[in-house]
Amino acid sequence: MSAPRTVTVETLDHGPVALEEPSWCVIAHPAGNHRSGIRHDGVEHAASVDVAGRGRVEFLKANLSQFPFAEHGSRDVTVVVEIDGEHAEFSPAGIGDLAAAITAHALYGLLPLRDRLQALRESE
Repeated sequence: MSAPRTVTVETLDHGPVALEEPSWCVIAHPAGNHRSGIRHDGVEHAASVDVAGRGRVEFLKANLSQFPFAEHGSRDVTVVVEIDGEHAEFSPAGIGDLAAAITAHALYGLLPLRDRLQALRESE
């Protein structure tokens, strides 16, 4: 990773704001936002699956994110995950809990359903 660099963003409420751009940030910072709305976002990672009639569908989109001038909420770097159309923020421990829940769902929910479906189809 490269060292952070300084960028200047023209804001509606504070004029030009200089801030460190973390090496993981991959988005542009357009003018015309409020200072509290400035954010850093990293590369998006998503699970995907082929869905009949729709093609490849992405879900559980996740990336590093930070609002360095947040007025409400954390200014820390978090992992943001799209769940049910919303963007939920997770700490390292929270991401561990989410990964455990996804793993448990796959092992104890989805795979048993697959086995049950297969058994039903074989009995027809």
